[in-house]
Amino acid sequence: DKPVAAGLGLGINVKEAQGVMIVDIGAETTEISVLSLGGIVISRLIQNGGRSIDDAIQSAIRKEFNFFIGSKTAEAIKKGLACAIEPDGSSMQICGRNMVVGLPQMMEITSEFVYEAIKEQLGIIMDAVKTILERTPPELGVDIIQNGIYLTGGSARIRNLDQLLQQKSGIRVTVDEEPEMSVAKGLARVMVDRDFRSLAFVTKEQKYE
Repeated sequence: DKPVAAGLGLGINVKEAQGVMIVDIGAETTEISVLSLGGIVISRLIQNGGRSIDDAIQSAIRKEFNFFIGSKTAEAIKKGLACAIEPDGSSMQICGRNMVVGLPQMMEITSEFVYEAIKEQLGIIMDAVKTILERTPPELGVDIIQNGIYLTGGSARIRNLDQLLQQKSGIRVTVDEEPEMSVAKGLARVMVDRDFRSLAFVTKEQKYE
């Protein structure tokens, strides 16, 4: 399972009798999971991920400025300007098409604008995390409070996203140094470490869509 692999990639011994929460913000989806004893106790998959955030940026720019940008430009804006809490006043020049005259054009976009554009998408993810925390068995909830929440996936790199999640949950949040590589590193660990090979056959116990 992907959450178990992510946990291993984060350096967590997921086979221990403790609750571990992992929030994996992938390209297409976000999966919030609580692990214990090498398996998934509870999990929720939502159809909001990095591309949903990119789409929100594209849509906001088109609506506000009658300006069309491609998906790669939207992703570049996310990486360069997106901030989950307070925008820092930075800006960048982007290239797109003026939809009024139909010609290519440059324009400046600010971190404040991007913050407002992605706020709803980030809120959906925060609400999903809260739902899983509410459904987590109390004894595992205590472990999560003590160990913190682990944030991974490519869009975990959005500035201050860990701080936003900590504010909303009241629980310390840790972000992997290479969040987009957590699952790959975990799968590699399963292949080379005999102690974890059995985890390749773990099945989910509960899943909330």
